Amino acid sequence: MKDRRREFRLTTKDDDLLIEAAGLQGVSVTEFMLNTAVADAENIVAAHHTIELGAQTYKDFLAALDEPALAPPELVSQFRKANQLKHRD
Repeated sequence: MKDRRREFRLTTKDDDLLIEAAGLQGVSVTEFMLNTAVADAENIVAAHHTIELGAQTYKDFLAALDEPALAPPELVSQFRKANQLKHRD
């Protein structure tokens, strides 16, 4: 169920273009604008959620994932300090 509303202003030229495009598609202006905006939004979000790697870069990435994780020395130091503080209580 559609329960949200969006409103915006546009020029006569843009409005005429939208009316023509919607008519050519055989849909209402609202449906045309919503379909177009949602399709564009899905593409934009997908592009930001997707990483494309070349063959060698992909192999290097997988190799890095297979390596054992190493904790940064600064993080290890902070954990040791926190552990010492806990044992003082």
